[in-house]
Amino acid sequence: MSANAYSFLPWLRTGLTTLIKGQATGPRATVPIGLRLTGDAIEDGKPALRREFTQPVQLYGPGDVVGVDPRAVSRTEPKPGITNFEPNYLAHIEFYDEDFPWRYSPAKPDETKKRLAPWLALVVLSEAPVEFEDGLLPDKPLPFVKVKNPQALQPQDELGAWAHVHVNGELDGRIAVDGEDMARTLGNLGRVLREAPDSACSRVLCPRHLKPSTTYHAFLVPAFEAGRLAGLGEAVPDDLSATKPSWGTGTGDVVLPYYHRWSFTTSTVGDFEYLVRLLKPYEAGNPVGRRDLDAHRRIYDLPPLTTPTAPDGVLKLGGALQIPDTDDHPDSFENWDGYHTKPVSPYPNQWQRAMAGFVNLANAYRQKPPTTANAEAAEAGVSAVEDQPDPVITPPLYGCWPALTQTLLTENGQPVPPEQLRNWVHRLNLDPRHRVAAQFGTKVVQARQEEFMAAAWNQLGDIQRANALIRAAQLGRQVGNALHGKHVEPYAPKTAAVDDRPVPAKALTLTAPAHGRVVERASTAFARAAEGEAPELFAVGYKVDRSRVAAAPMSAPMRRITRPGSRLRKRLLTAGDQFDLLVDRIDRKEVFAARPKVAPPVTTASLGLVRREAAADLAADPVDEQLGVIETIDDMLDGLRAEKTVLENLVASMNLPERLRIAVGDLVEILAYPVFDMPMYEELLKFSVETFVPNIGLLPENSITLLENNRQFIESYLIGLNHEMAREMLWREFPTDQRGTPFRQFWDPRPVPLEPGESREAWRERLYDIPPLHRWAKTSKLGENNHRRLPPKQGEKQAKDLVLVIRGELLKKYPNVSIYAHKAVWPLKKDGTPDTSGERTIAPVPANVPLSDELVRLPVYEAKVSPDLYLLGFPLSEDEARAGGADKLGWFFVLKERPGDPRFGLDEPPPGPLPEVEVWNDATWGHLDPGNPGSGFVRFDGGVVVHLDEFLEKDDQEKIRQREDDEFITEWAPAVSAADVAYILFQAPVLVAVHAQEMVRDA
Repeated sequence: MSANAYSFLPWLRTGLTTLIKGQATGPRATVPIGLRLTGDAIEDGKPALRREFTQPVQLYGPGDVVGVDPRAVSRTEPKPGITNFEPNYLAHIEFYDEDFPWRYSPAKPDETKKRLAPWLALVVLSEAPVEFEDGLLPDKPLPFVKVKNPQALQPQDELGAWAHVHVNGELDGRIAVDGEDMARTLGNLGRVLREAPDSACSRVLCPRHLKPSTTYHAFLVPAFEAGRLAGLGEAVPDDLSATKPSWGTGTGDVVLPYYHRWSFTTSTVGDFEYLVRLLKPYEAGNPVGRRDLDAHRRIYDLPPLTTPTAPDGVLKLGGALQIPDTDDHPDSFENWDGYHTKPVSPYPNQWQRAMAGFVNLANAYRQKPPTTANAEAAEAGVSAVEDQPDPVITPPLYGCWPALTQTLLTENGQPVPPEQLRNWVHRLNLDPRHRVAAQFGTKVVQARQEEFMAAAWNQLGDIQRANALIRAAQLGRQVGNALHGKHVEPYAPKTAAVDDRPVPAKALTLTAPAHGRVVERASTAFARAAEGEAPELFAVGYKVDRSRVAAAPMSAPMRRITRPGSRLRKRLLTAGDQFDLLVDRIDRKEVFAARPKVAPPVTTASLGLVRREAAADLAADPVDEQLGVIETIDDMLDGLRAEKTVLENLVASMNLPERLRIAVGDLVEILAYPVFDMPMYEELLKFSVETFVPNIGLLPENSITLLENNRQFIESYLIGLNHEMAREMLWREFPTDQRGTPFRQFWDPRPVPLEPGESREAWRERLYDIPPLHRWAKTSKLGENNHRRLPPKQGEKQAKDLVLVIRGELLKKYPNVSIYAHKAVWPLKKDGTPDTSGERTIAPVPANVPLSDELVRLPVYEAKVSPDLYLLGFPLSEDEARAGGADKLGWFFVLKERPGDPRFGLDEPPPGPLPEVEVWNDATWGHLDPGNPGSGFVRFDGGVVVHLDEFLEKDDQEKIRQREDDEFITEWAPAVSAADVAYILFQAPVLVAVHAQEMVRDA
């Protein structure tokens, strides 16, 4: 049995109901039951009494049911209260028990049509126009409705077509079978239910064609008159036929009790398949992505800006997206200044040289008097400042702080090297288009400065208090080093004495109070540990206590009675530093300390017992480990260094983010910057859609196309954001050196999942749009600093991401569509060789193997432009998507409906002639309910017959496989079985793949 398939059975009966063969004559179905009576012989020698006869037995029917347990219902489609149900789909209800719809049915199976009328039906009635009224009598066994429009009820004699059994998995053989095949199928069904009891259910559908934007109520009602009367609390006549339907073909009101009810509202026209088929590939062209920028007006009497295009002085301002391959084939508008002309280029032109002189004035004012600086600027082309005695406000030099650049075209009074003349700093500041993009970023920060600064202070913690502590720590470090050098280090021996004589241990004695708080050095621990063992670090005090020296020679009483000038030292140690050698002599076993006095062991003479534990303690040998005086003194000096102790106490007392704790290591005041991870494209959209992507509204409705990142615009915009934020932080006395990059995120990467084992911080760093500005090389060019791609090699350009642009109602109605790029391959022939004669197809996905980037690529960011534009960025360049891979077959872009619970319905007919039905999925409401308007139901009484048309899609591999299955059902006809109805109307998840070649211009 296949786990990736569904099977449908036309009905299922169990128990005595399987014996119903004839037409019921009373209010209940009857089945003949054979009986055999046997008795003992009356007389000896006589045969035993035996009699066989047949007795009709009535079965429970609809008239005996006055309610359905809500727990019997497993699912309703649509869900209660939903407001966007597709009007071309059919409402239905599912039950846990596989035989539930036929359990109380008095009807016999229709062996010709393979149908069995269920004892209940699902009807759907609209709220407006009003098709029903709720019943008001409280004493009825069931709630009821009065149907005002009986034409809204499906034909009674076709109810058997709208109930079936659903099985998750493939049952051997055809779907609707009888005889021996049915017996085998039922045996397989029994095995499936034993292994997985929840893998099957029963379902009842309503065949009504719903109207768009309409509220409906669905009612589960009795299908037979006996059930209707019982639900209304009325007597069931004895002469009532058990198979009489609940409603007929009349025009009067129909009162129907109901067992279950829910309501829903339909959406506008179109399900997923309908909307995705409306999308047409489109090759975007000019002017998408660009708009006019008038730059001919002169400021400060700069030379006029001239262009090789007409009208003169008009440039093309870009946006976040552009037509693919724009940068690789720049036109006259893009190369207005000769930037791309090689080897002889007019870049920088007269206007750009004058603009550089104007920008450079800010740095000149710091070095020269304003009159001198203005005069030199006038010679460079800024004639308006020639006679100005005061400084003038100059345009900003964007990116000057992270690039460590103060002037354009010159550096320290000399022309910049040729490799830097076209770098990102010059391209940004000498091209009006990129200066405008940077100004957009400036305006964003100016508009939200209070919000950004509040977030900056909150993000970095109490940084002002931290810097005050750092300044105090700097003082403490200097004082500590001075005290250490004056009172401790002079008494520390540098090396062992000549002839291996004892060394003074005064430094160890002076620092005795701190022994318990200083840990030995790692080098000391490694020297002590055995080879191959991981060393354990001990406190110096612990080592002293365990050594043969012990703590007594360095204790406070000992230091007091042996201090210089004490009576004991004057009388006994007149030779100067003899006492300072005492600790080392004990360590060398030249002097021995007296053992401490202890109480004798306690004995119990009356019992003849001795406290063996105490005796054992006394008998134990004292610790006799060598201390190593010189090494221990070095451990103490290292542990008491002010650089270490002050720094540890400082870091422990600060409330700083982890990334800033490293900056405290040199006890330098913290100069950091906040991080804002918000997608900044949204701020551009607040200006206008034209600011974000000029003329993107020219893309036709229901289109799908490919654009690419305009990296020059994006990077200019982000540089402008960071430049203005640095100025704002300086103005607010925020501790920063203005080289930080608070804004690195342009697109929204939130849909991208984390890789296995990846932290949230690593995920965020991986998806930033630009690296930190201070890491940009001086020779890197504007537009080639994509953090998600490797830096370009010498002489090459960095590839740009493609952005899939979808315009239409599809993603508005189905926001959870799976969209991804899939590698294209040739389909395989039956012999396994590639078939290069037809169309490419998506590469097969191997089972139980993680997907690789060579096969499938997911979007790395997304954006939405109201009301109907959706953008998804992919890590694919235009050349790679068109003809990438070793086979040069390129990539498909796939839109896939997410699989979910089974759904049933038909497609809405397209305008014009009805499409050919090559597979049953091509069938529409126009095929099965013809007419304008149709009857509003899928009906069988109109004699509608639909055959599978001649198969023409020889290159569509998906249709070829589907056709092989569909050919088991040759036609839709009045006698089609309930299982075949379910198969034909089942709506499989839709997948549409569009190759990149259909959405980009020819190279």
